[in-house]
Amino acid sequence: MTTSIASRLGRASRELKLFAIASLAMGMAYSIVDATFNYGFSRALLPEDVAFLAICGFYLLDQMLFSVGMARSMYMKKIAREPGDVQAALTAGVTIDHIFSISVALLGGAIWSAFGFQYVFLMGVVIAALSFFAAQRVRLPAPSLALSATPAR
Repeated sequence: MTTSIASRLGRASRELKLFAIASLAMGMAYSIVDATFNYGFSRALLPEDVAFLAICGFYLLDQMLFSVGMARSMYMKKIAREPGDVQAALTAGVTIDHIFSISVALLGGAIWSAFGFQYVFLMGVVIAALSFFAAQRVRLPAPSLALSATPAR
């Protein structure tokens, strides 16, 4: 009986951690949508002195979100089938991030010149919203057979 309870608690703890990581990814994406929208439109929506303070606050939030980016590596470590796969996957992710960042910066410069700075931030909102919806699609891996095969006593 004790083994069964311990294995169920272990499985529940693991699933809760994975749920928390996925929720953190969604929360980060939502916060980026909010911050990016406010970067682009605070001045139009708020009095100038309030807009300045709001943008300062969103800048701080934005910086904190970058430091929380470790959720990706934590999630990778939890779902990896082989521990050696984690570093390769994270390296590939950083490479893709850099390519995407440079491409978006070039596109953003063209959009800024053609339409104005607000549309660059609107593009950021769309990208962050896509990230949010992608984070919602994260599925927790099924419990391993070793944990589910533990007989109940």
